[in-house]
Amino acid sequence: RELQRAAVAGRLPDELLRSLLAEQRALVTHVDALRVSDAAGQVLGGEGGGMRAVGDQPFFQAARARPGLLAVSEPLRLGPARWGVVLARARTAADGRFQGVVFAELATEHFTELLDQVPVGPRGAVTLRSETLALVARHAPDTGDGMAPVGQSMASDELRRALAAHRSQGFYVAETPLDGVERASAYRQVGSYPMLALVGLDTETFYAPWRRDVAQLLVLAGLVQVLVVVGSVLLWVYQHRQAREHQRAVQLAAEQQAVLNNELVGIARLQQRTLVWHNRTLADMLGYRPDELVGQSVRRLYPDDQTFERAAEAYALLAEGRPYRAQLPLARRDGGLIWVSLNGTPLPGGESLWVVLDISAVKASEADATHLAQHDLLTGLPNRLALRSRLEQAVCETLASGRKLVVAYLDLDGFKPVNDSHGHEAGDRLLCEIAQRIVSCVRVRDIAARVGGDEFVVVLGDLGSLAEAEPVLQRLLDLIAQPVSLAGHGVVRVSASLGVVVCPDQARSVDALLAAADDAMYAAKRDGKARIAFAGS
Repeated sequence: RELQRAAVAGRLPDELLRSLLAEQRALVTHVDALRVSDAAGQVLGGEGGGMRAVGDQPFFQAARARPGLLAVSEPLRLGPARWGVVLARARTAADGRFQGVVFAELATEHFTELLDQVPVGPRGAVTLRSETLALVARHAPDTGDGMAPVGQSMASDELRRALAAHRSQGFYVAETPLDGVERASAYRQVGSYPMLALVGLDTETFYAPWRRDVAQLLVLAGLVQVLVVVGSVLLWVYQHRQAREHQRAVQLAAEQQAVLNNELVGIARLQQRTLVWHNRTLADMLGYRPDELVGQSVRRLYPDDQTFERAAEAYALLAEGRPYRAQLPLARRDGGLIWVSLNGTPLPGGESLWVVLDISAVKASEADATHLAQHDLLTGLPNRLALRSRLEQAVCETLASGRKLVVAYLDLDGFKPVNDSHGHEAGDRLLCEIAQRIVSCVRVRDIAARVGGDEFVVVLGDLGSLAEAEPVLQRLLDLIAQPVSLAGHGVVRVSASLGVVVCPDQARSVDALLAAADDAMYAAKRDGKARIAFAGS
């Protein structure tokens, strides 16, 4: 009756409002404050302290202008020596009339704690900035996080130029204005939100095995995006719960259906691994018609028996009253696969409730990061890390089969003069052309890798003798020596010195093979360059 009187009066009593806010605030620990304003921007009831009027705040105006979207603020001073960002969503009446906003305050310390988890080395830095490059949070072990001027837009010209060319993601090298350290940095927009995540390594560290840190950037962006999405979902749920309290008597069933049929998360109720109910989102996610899966065994949703049996582990936990979480592939109706995050919760009567979130995009990003970590960015050839992995496998196969394996270490002769005379861009084009010529000389099952600078390694496997490899190596030497036309730089020539070793005749391990081939390559250079030298000869 009290809620009905409040709905007729057009507002909730402060005590009831505080109770609702406190209930929602308890659902997530990283939200520092949850508040509600009226249509003029005056904050109603809620938690003590903080902003009392937000009508002039850009996030209030953005939420009012676009009621259906989440508004994210620039870094704001939320109190003495306390900074944070605000997530806001418009409150609307049943007739669509704007009634104010509900907004959550997230202190920058929460973002800093998240950034602290990223291992960037002693001179690296990981940063979260707003759309205008205002600093939200920063973690830099060498200089200390306390030096970060939150709210300021101090950024390098290189970053601004990179953003002008590629807004959503990119890479640049610059001296960081905050601490004077030169870093190679990658950046990426956090989902569709006006926030930018940046990870930078000092250049000395970066030009070692830097590619593994690309995965960390993606994970960081994913984690920050999850944090923002969770805040958005909580605000959305709160908005609908408040509307339900206003009109509980006549709209309870409809609002429950709206929550269950959100467009992001699939929900299902199971009884003995049989679907007894699911929302429309789950059916859309898996390509089925509404209610088509009701009464079906969940075995239909798994791509194979192994995945189905792995998911069976959940029911022992659910029987003990414990939740279950896992990431698994599911089969769509058309035979395609999607990766999902499964969260199961036990219900009375032997039933269980399952929340399904499509994480296929995250898995695809992880695969892209793995490819970047194992391939040379300039030529696209496998890098040293990938070479060692594939060479170890090739050595094992060779020793088991009794066949021969030839490893050739290749270093270009005359590359430095070309690079010095025509510039690094011309040098890069020359390296790409040489890489293509090397690939054209070997078989698909062979290995061609760039291991640094103008050095390459070629591995020829499944050979009966060294004699089978000699024509290939000579053809490779001749092809590299052919003129190379560089647009805008004329025609240049380089040659190559090759050092060759045979497994298992002269070495039987990866390190020994590479060391022997390298020594033979230097012998070829001492003997006059542009030639092949064989280990042990």
